Amino acid sequence: MHGSVNTVNTLKTAAPRAGKRGGVEAPVTEKKGLAAALELFSPQTARLFGAAAASAKAQVYEIRLYAGKAAVLQTAAGARFCLKSGGAASYAAPDRLIPTAEDLMAVVNAAADGALFLREEALRQGFLTKNGCRVGVCGVSPQGRLERDGIRSLNVRVPFSGCVGVPEPRCAEVLRQTKGLLIAGPPGCGKTTLLKKCAAFLCGEACGWRRAAVIDEREELGGALQADPDVLTADVLRGMEKGHGIQTALRLFSPEYILCDEIGGEAETQGMLEGLNTGVRFIATMHAGSLRELQRRAQFRRLWEAGVFEHVLFMSAAVRGQTERIVRRGEAGL
Repeated sequence: MHGSVNTVNTLKTAAPRAGKRGGVEAPVTEKKGLAAALELFSPQTARLFGAAAASAKAQVYEIRLYAGKAAVLQTAAGARFCLKSGGAASYAAPDRLIPTAEDLMAVVNAAADGALFLREEALRQGFLTKNGCRVGVCGVSPQGRLERDGIRSLNVRVPFSGCVGVPEPRCAEVLRQTKGLLIAGPPGCGKTTLLKKCAAFLCGEACGWRRAAVIDEREELGGALQADPDVLTADVLRGMEKGHGIQTALRLFSPEYILCDEIGGEAETQGMLEGLNTGVRFIATMHAGSLRELQRRAQFRRLWEAGVFEHVLFMSAAVRGQTERIVRRGEAGL
């Protein structure tokens, strides 16, 4: 089973409309960023988290819930504990908000639209996606069912709230010429956001509207790309396993580029190796905190030795979203 498949071209021909502005129908405004994440919570809890985020005075990347222990905002300034009053503290304050297992279950039900039995494939992988927010679920069996002792913790990743935008100039220049680009960095450094920017750049006017297939297995990429009116030539394969998605894209969409997030499994590795001789170029992300860590990964070594990638872009571990360096084949021991 490959999960639900929803192939979406980013041309907004069927986008819902609401109201008129200056004689022109205005698109429905979707909630983004923290507002999208807070939709998963009850109104009272959402207000508390919103107030805590304002008190933290820093961008919120994740909302972490630990049953019977704490609710924590992961921010640009570090971890902040949510307080019952709606404030935030940098330490485990006695008056911190303590969510129950029932509270966590309510979030899971909201992320599954109240139909958990239809989301077993995603749960088997340990996550659900709603409103562009990936919800990591701790307390799921390998069969995709909730364990008897219930859900122990959740991690709600807050989606990027601005326009997709474009990558910085040196990354854009590499995209114009590279035969394949791997974006590497530790978890939470901004790899997925940069991948979306790469897709927007390739499928926009600045790069001549290249044909790109975006394999959106976790459904974190497509919403932002479809909402961007300047992204015209992206085919987004939503909810499709990466290995199967690569094969589908090659067979049906004749892409010039294929973009994948968080590669490392055997299926996508084999799919990329098979696609190498078709002329397609791959842009992908992989977890690795350093060049040494990257070289230790067997899947990377297979792809690199086969020539799937020409460049590796390393993201900064200290500053989220910042490029640390770009290495080309033959440089720095690669």
